[in-house]
Amino acid sequence: MIRPGQSRKGVLLYLTILALVIAAETLWTLSGGDPRGAHVLVTEVVDGDTVHVGRGWRRTSVRLIGVDAPETVHPEKPVEFYGVEASEFTGKSLTGKWVRLEFESGDQIDIYGRLLAYIFLEDGTLFNRDLVRLGYARAYTRFPFRYHKEFRLAQIEARNAGRGLWVRQKREATSAHPLEGKIIGNRRSKVFHGAGQESYGRVSEENRVYFDTEEEAVRAGYRRAKR
Repeated sequence: MIRPGQSRKGVLLYLTILALVIAAETLWTLSGGDPRGAHVLVTEVVDGDTVHVGRGWRRTSVRLIGVDAPETVHPEKPVEFYGVEASEFTGKSLTGKWVRLEFESGDQIDIYGRLLAYIFLEDGTLFNRDLVRLGYARAYTRFPFRYHKEFRLAQIEARNAGRGLWVRQKREATSAHPLEGKIIGNRRSKVFHGAGQESYGRVSEENRVYFDTEEEAVRAGYRRAKR
């Protein structure tokens, strides 16, 4: 019913605009652009643990919960060991694929504005966990999360098998003199320890990174321990 003072053309214009808005929202959802929808479309992979879902200006960045893949695109850090391989694996596994997102309760956005989520493939595989199990990422266990225990076990499996980013540790562990002449870096503190230092060999296996020389460690962004 047309209200007093409202022209028929005005009503038609309003209805047309409303129809376009509804159509745009429907297309956005069907294209996989709604990150809260049952399924979303992965349109781009940033690195091993970050992807984009959706299309156009409304695309959403998604950071995978519970994993920490080696850096490849950080503006202040060099490309880390096995980072390229991790990015390629995530790209081949997710680009152009329909996936389901699952969230933790509470805050779902990180300080960089990325949506925090688990990614499930169409066959039900939890992709976050597979990244850890196959050695493309470490389990990020600094904070509790839903699949904390599963991810820890997946990391132990990958490390014991020497998969992916754990291959260096596996090689060192099976050599006759695993630490001889090696520089041990702590990937969490970005500090390295040389043979003869008081702290040498105290870095936990989970955080160890090995270098052949101090120069190599410095180039990778590490600094020498004080003692």
